[in-house]
Amino acid sequence: MKVKYYLFSSHLDDNEEILDVAHRHIFLLFKCSLKTFFFFVLLPILFYLFFPQAIFISLVWLGLGFLGMLYHFIDWYFDAWLITNTGVIDIERNGLFDRNSTRIEYHMIEGIAFNIKGFWQTVLNFGQITIDKIGASTTVILDDAASPKAIERKIIRYQEQFVNEKSLRDHHTLKSMLSEMIAYHIQNEKIDLPNEE
Repeated sequence: MKVKYYLFSSHLDDNEEILDVAHRHIFLLFKCSLKTFFFFVLLPILFYLFFPQAIFISLVWLGLGFLGMLYHFIDWYFDAWLITNTGVIDIERNGLFDRNSTRIEYHMIEGIAFNIKGFWQTVLNFGQITIDKIGASTTVILDDAASPKAIERKIIRYQEQFVNEKSLRDHHTLKSMLSEMIAYHIQNEKIDLPNEE
């Protein structure tokens, strides 16, 4: 979890903890990197087997392939939802230098829904999960999320935990405010009593 905290720390507020990270299904990483693997990893290896004297070309070609695979992995890994102790942060990454972040606090979540549609999504258990924000037309969507029902359940559980802790904190705050008001009122009455006599 420390690695995740380090990688995603720029998106977190003070005293915010990452409870879980929801990614797109790993199948999509393999699907989008299949062409890169074929053209930039498999072909240079075959090229080297047929032309061993062209090792430099094969190594450069293979190096580009590994960079392409790394790019696909980074794009997949950082396109995620951070489920924290205060809310959900949607991180969308489009390439290396383009990223968007949307935060929805637990008390602002109006509804959560998931949709699994199609043969592969049903078999591999991935689909779309959506969070609606109260009082706004903001909808946060994670397409092709792995185990969307489990993600939905986790968010609901963490939301309930957050709301219970918040109401407990509010209760203690209100209780201490009332105690201070009563103590202040009693103290002022004692001071005012001799003046009334």
